[in-house]
Amino acid sequence: MTYRECLQSIIAYADHLEPGVYSLHYLVCSVTPGTFSWPGAEVHLQYAPKEFGRTAESTLILENVK
Repeated sequence: MTYRECLQSIIAYADHLEPGVYSLHYLVCSVTPGTFSWPGAEVHLQYAPKEFGRTAESTLILENVK
């Protein structure tokens, strides 16, 4: 799997994936505490966009650590 960095998103792609369940982990750096909406991920086939999958959205809470 390959990745590239974007300003506010992550784009990952693969040349070929066998059927199954996959996980993608990434590290983020936060600079502002607060409660944020964490959007769900969406994947689709480049040449068959009707084939797609989504993950659930969630809430991300960042607190100051003293």
